[in-house]
Amino acid sequence: MELPVSLQLRELAWALAAGLGAGLLYGLLGLFRRGGRGTVLTDGLYCLLLLAGLSAFTLWAGRGRLRLFALLAMGLSGGLWLWLRGLVRRCLSRLAGRRNGTGKKEKFFKKM
Repeated sequence: MELPVSLQLRELAWALAAGLGAGLLYGLLGLFRRGGRGTVLTDGLYCLLLLAGLSAFTLWAGRGRLRLFALLAMGLSGGLWLWLRGLVRRCLSRLAGRRNGTGKKEKFFKKM
């Protein structure tokens, strides 16, 4: 059974979006990691949400199949978000330092 190129491109676009969403979710849940039970709960919640997201992606966008190129695209775009997160954090902390008139970073940006 062949898969038309247009459907492959659509699945690739959804996979990139899903990977970025997974990276963003990981970053947001990282704000609540405080050690001990908080870490276990947030990591467990992330795993459950990621499993539900992969299942939904497989059934909806992949039409019942999780193809290797989609899985790789999800991983690469999630990693891209984690790399960009550090860049965004540095830019926001510089902006916050300029607004306050001090050169110090705010606590919020350190947590993010």
